[in-house]
Amino acid sequence: MKSGEKKNILIVLGTRPEIIKLFVLYRELKKSKEFNPILFNSAQQTISEDILSYLDLKFDMSAEEIPNRSADLELFIAHLMKDLNTKFVKGESGFKVNDISGVVVQGDTVSAYTGAIWGFLNEIPVFHVEAGLRTFDHQNPFPEEFFRESVGRVASLNFCPTHISYGNLIREGINESKCFIVGNTINDAIVTLINENKIKDYSSEDYILSTLHRRENWDKVQDYSKILNKLLNEKKTSRKIIHLLHPNPAIRKSFYGGLNGNTNENLVINDPVNDYFQMLGMVRNAHTIISDSGGLQEESLFFNIPCGIMRKVTERPEVLSKNAKLLNFDFAEVSSFIDYSEYYKNNVEKGYDYTFGRGDTSVKIYNIFLNYFKLKP
Repeated sequence: MKSGEKKNILIVLGTRPEIIKLFVLYRELKKSKEFNPILFNSAQQTISEDILSYLDLKFDMSAEEIPNRSADLELFIAHLMKDLNTKFVKGESGFKVNDISGVVVQGDTVSAYTGAIWGFLNEIPVFHVEAGLRTFDHQNPFPEEFFRESVGRVASLNFCPTHISYGNLIREGINESKCFIVGNTINDAIVTLINENKIKDYSSEDYILSTLHRRENWDKVQDYSKILNKLLNEKKTSRKIIHLLHPNPAIRKSFYGGLNGNTNENLVINDPVNDYFQMLGMVRNAHTIISDSGGLQEESLFFNIPCGIMRKVTERPEVLSKNAKLLNFDFAEVSSFIDYSEYYKNNVEKGYDYTFGRGDTSVKIYNIFLNYFKLKP
């Protein structure tokens, strides 16, 4: 590296979870004298300007937002590949491929997958944040399990949250020199937001927080709404259930179809909370969480909130020995979990859980970058 010249690191993201899990790393690189992080928005989701301004972030460039990007994955992958080529192969962004020293992707999204494959095909080192999570079932979660597995294979550096995710990669034949146990950047985000007092307080009212959105569960939405309603009708809980209903029209139709116009008054159906800082406040204040979300598994563990996971398997097995249980779409099983959550709240020591790190994951990644690029004095 020439004197005064920084390494350009392209950070490809396009969903709210990716922003949350990468903003601390972005800050770490931005303040460094060795790296220049470039934020590329894939436009996989429509990102609220509120979250960007609240975190003092600004995209350096964005892909064109196209319709059906969630439903038509083939179209979106092709579109994003073309957009990356336009910006960096043709150089319309002001940068050429040779100007990029590395591509950072996070997790298992279609943005992460496409960004990693594009980097690999252009012989740019790929750095995978939150690597090695596995269910060993390509249908659960679909298609994310395949995406994450594929990124791990092309990555030059894999940043693993725990020894379990590290072990998964080693058993798959990934060279250990490419794998590092660093924790999960979600804890960086939460610790930072706590320290900056940016988590918004939520109602002190006692409630169960519920969500359901994963593609593999779309055919079970109607059963799920019936289960929630029955929990209240049969007084299995005295608490309100706040269900954040996904905006997908098919999901909404199925959810209301299961209720058949007979919604219990304590089943509160709201739109998703787009304000992450309010959402984190809802998580922190919840008595219990029932969801198929991967992010909520991590956040609920940090705040020590019992979490019922509406999935066959989880790529975060660490939570199963802590605050969480896997649940089938079965009323008796979910009802039993509600009883367990009471026991958990009454018997587990209060406070934060640092299974996924103490908030220093991004600093560890920065130091690994220094070694990788031979920039340490």
